Amino acid sequence: MPRLFIALASALFVVGCSGDGREAVSGSIKLKGQPLPEGGVVKFEPLEKQGTEGLSVVSAGKYSIPRENGLKPGRYVVRVSAGDGKTAVNPVNPDQPPGPGGGANIVSKNLVPAEWGRNSKQEVTVTPGGRNEFNFEIP
Repeated sequence: MPRLFIALASALFVVGCSGDGREAVSGSIKLKGQPLPEGGVVKFEPLEKQGTEGLSVVSAGKYSIPRENGLKPGRYVVRVSAGDGKTAVNPVNPDQPPGPGGGANIVSKNLVPAEWGRNSKQEVTVTPGGRNEFNFEIP
């Protein structure tokens, strides 16, 4: 009997600890009615000291954060960015690559309005055991 009790207690401990209270998060993002460009990024920053934040690269207008990297329940601010993928011309010397000191950094214009980026007030609430699918339409 004691062995059975220890085995059951161990099994419950393992089940109870799996996932660490994190939830998978997924959805789609459209910018001006079109899927957000490849390589765009969606970020979830905690508003209630949940201790988790998430980041996902967008592909085909969709994003996904699996449960093992997911978010703990609570409110999050959402920030989205997507570059235009163009390299700016060096204004000092057009024959040199752009960037400080002529470096090879790609300089992209962010296609997403600031209200969805650095100045975002967009919020979602991750719920325990919920679907946690958030779809965004950015004008």
